[in-house]
Amino acid sequence: MASLPRIGETISGFTVTELGTIHMLGARTVLFNHELSGTQLLYIQNDDRELGFNLIYRTPQLDERDSSHILEHLILSSCQKYPSRDIFFDMDSKSYTTFMNGLTDNTFTCYPVCSQSQEQLVKLMDVFLCCMEEPDALKDKHFYLREAIRYELSSPRGPLTMQGTVLSEDWGHLTDILENADSAMSHTLYQDTRNANLLGRAHLHYRELSYEQARETFERCYSYSNCLITLYGNMDYRSVLHFLDREHLSRAASKGRSLLGEFEEPVKPGFRTCTAQSPAYLGSPSEHASVMDYGIDLSDCTKEELIYWDLFADILDNDTSPWHRYAREMGINHVMEVYLDTLLPHPSLKFRLRNGDSCLKEAFLGSIKKALEDISRDGLSPKLYRASMKENRLSDSLTREAPHLGFNLSEEIGRYWSITGRTDYFQLYEEAFRRFEEDSGQSIIKKLAASALQPAASALVVTEPVPGLAEQMEEEKEQYLKEKLASMTAAEQKQLIEETTAFHDWNSRERSNMDFLIGPGELPEPPESSPFTKRQWGTITCYTAPAPSRDVGSYQLYFDISGIEKDDLNYLTLYQMLLTELDTKRFTVEQQKNLEQEYLHDCTFDELYPPKEAGALNHPMMSVFWYGLTGDFEAGLDFLLDVMGGGDYSDTDTIIQVLEKYLPDYDQSKADNASALAFSLSEGYMRQECRFRNMLNSQENYYFLKDVLKRLKEEPDFGAAAAARLETISHTILNRRDLVFLAAASPDVLGTLEQTAVDILGRLPGFKEGHSSSDPAVWLPDQRQKLAVCVEASCQETRLMGDFHGNPDFKGRYLPFLMAAADKYLKPAIRYQGGAYDSGIDFYIPAGYFSLWSTADPEVRNTIKLLLATGTQLMELPLTHEELDGYILNAYAQALPPSGTLSTRMRHMRRDMVNMDTRRINEMISDIRNAALCHQKEAARVIDRILGRSAIVTVGNEKCIMRDKDVFDQVLIYHTDYV
Repeated sequence: MASLPRIGETISGFTVTELGTIHMLGARTVLFNHELSGTQLLYIQNDDRELGFNLIYRTPQLDERDSSHILEHLILSSCQKYPSRDIFFDMDSKSYTTFMNGLTDNTFTCYPVCSQSQEQLVKLMDVFLCCMEEPDALKDKHFYLREAIRYELSSPRGPLTMQGTVLSEDWGHLTDILENADSAMSHTLYQDTRNANLLGRAHLHYRELSYEQARETFERCYSYSNCLITLYGNMDYRSVLHFLDREHLSRAASKGRSLLGEFEEPVKPGFRTCTAQSPAYLGSPSEHASVMDYGIDLSDCTKEELIYWDLFADILDNDTSPWHRYAREMGINHVMEVYLDTLLPHPSLKFRLRNGDSCLKEAFLGSIKKALEDISRDGLSPKLYRASMKENRLSDSLTREAPHLGFNLSEEIGRYWSITGRTDYFQLYEEAFRRFEEDSGQSIIKKLAASALQPAASALVVTEPVPGLAEQMEEEKEQYLKEKLASMTAAEQKQLIEETTAFHDWNSRERSNMDFLIGPGELPEPPESSPFTKRQWGTITCYTAPAPSRDVGSYQLYFDISGIEKDDLNYLTLYQMLLTELDTKRFTVEQQKNLEQEYLHDCTFDELYPPKEAGALNHPMMSVFWYGLTGDFEAGLDFLLDVMGGGDYSDTDTIIQVLEKYLPDYDQSKADNASALAFSLSEGYMRQECRFRNMLNSQENYYFLKDVLKRLKEEPDFGAAAAARLETISHTILNRRDLVFLAAASPDVLGTLEQTAVDILGRLPGFKEGHSSSDPAVWLPDQRQKLAVCVEASCQETRLMGDFHGNPDFKGRYLPFLMAAADKYLKPAIRYQGGAYDSGIDFYIPAGYFSLWSTADPEVRNTIKLLLATGTQLMELPLTHEELDGYILNAYAQALPPSGTLSTRMRHMRRDMVNMDTRRINEMISDIRNAALCHQKEAARVIDRILGRSAIVTVGNEKCIMRDKDVFDQVLIYHTDYV
């Protein structure tokens, strides 16, 4: 890596003001100040090949008309040097990037991009910076009409309609009770101040939105003296600094405007309460559905104290903490959480209860105060404290496993910088964590708890869903439009009709820019499979892979569950729900919670049913994945098996409490499940593995769990019957037949880990032959090709999934043509003309599918029609050599996403386990670079044939779907309640 400068050294107009180290990233930092422009620049240097750039501005929310968010969309539309219909999507669809976005928060707006090519990164940096300096949207109102809000009229008789990308996005959150609860808390705790304003509320202020406000926000906020630039990774930073100075910053004299003081409004002292309403659709539950929040203002705390609060909140969030214990003693059996909320300008400590009722608010607040009193006097359990500290150390050690760190780190730094003007967040965190961990007497925790008992400002807010209010607000919008149309003169109507026609003409023009392209000839070869060892130990298969990861390992177990009878499968979800919730002979629930935190980091359970290509493993399986310190592996595995096999299923009262607490999380009728549901159902049409997982996690399974809860309460003998089913499942899972173990860790300990795993797993009983009464494959339900699901959402999520697995006609060189269809056909038709928030195409080569999608989409029939026509449209789509080069870059970046050292090795071992050939996958990836214009028609024909057999799933608003129900083979209606 390049050597770093000293404090006081100047490079291309940038003077070094601070040097630092972030140990958990293996990184050094340099903070520069560009004297001429007033820009601050932070370079985080480590050996990461995925380079990052972020451009961050302070953007105070002066009101809730979402002007900063609107401006974010406008800025990245077009500029003088890079004129386009939408330069952001030009870059997104035709460049070698691993991550790119524009993001608005409550205190800042940022424009991040990551790439594994410095040449590409610098070219995109130029586009971003030119857009900040000379955005075309401030000269051409059409961009505002598209991205923010516009009124459309095609006839004097109407109807008058209202559309806009940001408006549609915000309206899609109409029934988001958590977002509405956040808003209610902010306005109660920070009453009558600007700091209470949240982004994303334009759907409540559509009457007040204006183009002038967006222009004012730009003039106020978009100055380099109000800006932080971050660079990340192993780059030639000197050449990047030279580029920034020469092409941009040296031309921009400092305006001396940082807006740092905008967030310093005083907080009104006192305790306040509020009951707020959250819109919900008719049929949505109103009982056991409210959100309860208690917030404590922490604006007077130092930045180091806020890190202490964050660590303290993590401990309080544990099920074994005094808060959760007191809550249970007071009859509260709900999902609860506590966290440091730093999204607002003023930080706060927030306690939250979900799926509750307002009658609980006194007990809720009482449990918090009793816990804080207890902790201020006696501190926390040493076991809980130790487990929490170990979990934090492990989490910090795994930071490099996450992709797009150039963005993720800069987002955290940007939030901190926007409020404080400083960039040393991670250095401060590491030092504060050290002090917090070394405070064996817990004086810090006791002091924090005592201060929270007497806050200067606090608030208790209950946010209640109101069924029918969503329809009422939709009707109010429609009535507003009718009244607006009625109030218009004939001349005004004529003018709007002409403006509507002019907008659609402008919006339908093909205007793209590719001046940021790099040549695809230099794209790297796909990496070969990471080395691993496979050994057979009786019926146990062990995969081990050496990784440069000191002290930390990644582990996974695959259990054969084909012995579970079909009638017992519904209980598998309940079995997983009860893990660590029931005493075993060796561990109480409290001990289990602490040990899970200490030994089984990020532990997840999943079901899968590999295809026939998996050979001997072509049967239902359950996987368990976790990270852990390598020194704790033996204790962690022993504990995991005890939890999986030792639960006291005769404890009916506890099982009832667990079901009451977690059952709402399994309800797929909620709007926030729509996108994931559309994806999983479309996958399920094509893949046995996914259909199996969907069967076990379906809405019908939710109804089953509700019935179990009802019968446990009402039928005295049902508890014993359910316990017998759960015992059977537990014993059936814990067998050593076809058991597979995967581990990635330091080569120094791999042999010991493998031997330990074989010794412990070898004690499991053998599999009883002939236990299953039928081939598990016949259990899987059929799924219709064109499926719609009605949920409690205001708009639609649609997925069309094409299957090219095992198709000899489909080649890697066809993937860039899919990227072209997304950019030049789907996005203009569905996003720009159709009013959806976004649309596109993605693919996943190992699984052998591509996916066409739209999100926050008001349309049903027209979107599906457009998706199905993609192959036909691709046949005649005008493409140049230069454009195709861009789509090759984009497809290659999507085919080779970055990943951590442990996750890469685990992925390659999983592939081998199911006979998935990494070499063939790499051949398809390499073939992407061979795409040429002569392949277009062939690609279009193959893609069109695949589309004709594809799954189509729409999940969304019942009214919209039922209006177009003839499009589908089947329409399902999901509700929380069932008959």
